[in-house]
Amino acid sequence: MAGLGWKLLTAKTPPPQVIAPVTEERAPQVEPQRDKVYEEAASDLEDRVKQADLAIIETMRDLDIKMHDLELVDVELRRFEDRGYHYQVLQFPKVSDRGRFLVTLRKKLYKRLPDATLLDNGDTEAAVEIDGQRTHLLLLEATPQIIALPEAKGPKLAVVIDDVGENYGLLRGLAALDIPLSFAVWPNASHTRECVDLITKTHHDLLIHFPMEPMGYPAVKPGDDALFVSMSDDEVRQRIGDNLRRIPEAIGVNNHMGSRFTANARGMRAALTEFRRHGLFFLDSLTSGKSVGRATAKDVGIPFYERDTFLDNVKDVNAIVLQLRKTERVAKRKGWAIAIGHPYRETLAALKQWQTSRDQSIQVISLSKLRPE
Repeated sequence: MAGLGWKLLTAKTPPPQVIAPVTEERAPQVEPQRDKVYEEAASDLEDRVKQADLAIIETMRDLDIKMHDLELVDVELRRFEDRGYHYQVLQFPKVSDRGRFLVTLRKKLYKRLPDATLLDNGDTEAAVEIDGQRTHLLLLEATPQIIALPEAKGPKLAVVIDDVGENYGLLRGLAALDIPLSFAVWPNASHTRECVDLITKTHHDLLIHFPMEPMGYPAVKPGDDALFVSMSDDEVRQRIGDNLRRIPEAIGVNNHMGSRFTANARGMRAALTEFRRHGLFFLDSLTSGKSVGRATAKDVGIPFYERDTFLDNVKDVNAIVLQLRKTERVAKRKGWAIAIGHPYRETLAALKQWQTSRDQSIQVISLSKLRPE
């Protein structure tokens, strides 16, 4: 893999040693043999570039992309903190599922380089940054759809489960339902990583349930990892980067709380711009009627969804089933609907009941399969 930044190190053969002739008058002074040390100046960033190379290789292996189809377009020696590293431009073969490729690469990068960032321009390019330095440019060519399958007609309904990350047992029950639920996970919950692993293993949509400032703050606390209206744009980007590194497999974001933050135009522009830069969509949980999410998403150009109903503000099985029926009516009226629930025992029981008695004329799908607004 020399083309991906690996360098074959070979020790140079030392010059022949000149030995003085031995005489009777004076015995030779034989010095102990010392190992010759040949060093290459080490670069911490270059070592981390090689770890990113391995993450790319592992991604290709998992997705059955052949190494001989990868083209090394360019390699450039750049410098960071007076040490060199190799910047690379890689042309990938046609990728049948671009989203899956990027999600897999985010996961591999996180395991090897938790502080690395995978950027996405939403089109044909992605990039890896380490310590703020661009190290890899990835040229992705999507496979053209020769025969486009017709989109299924009729109303569609998506159910998102928020606040995932604390009750792993309930998540297992929800993930086992015969319903393509989507899950939004807190980035700093007690069982965030275990929940993320289960969601990805069972092939459900994974969102980051991103804490944002509510109207009741500071009496109502969203958590220290939240976005606040007092933050500068740089602080918003930093906080987003910190949380995304904990769930690099996510394909989208929705807000936890956030009634104050989602109504703040400047903060939302900074946040949605950063989410878009990472190739994520945004689901507005609509915790405030004053949210600027829709207008900001349109200006920024990020794929956008908006919640229609909350399922379980009342923790009663019959009440939750009634909310699901209401969501069906919304879907029939406008063509689609998005419901948000939570990992409660009552919600699990209601979904079990609903999955066997729901309106079969409505297609229940993952959120990512629903066309953004």
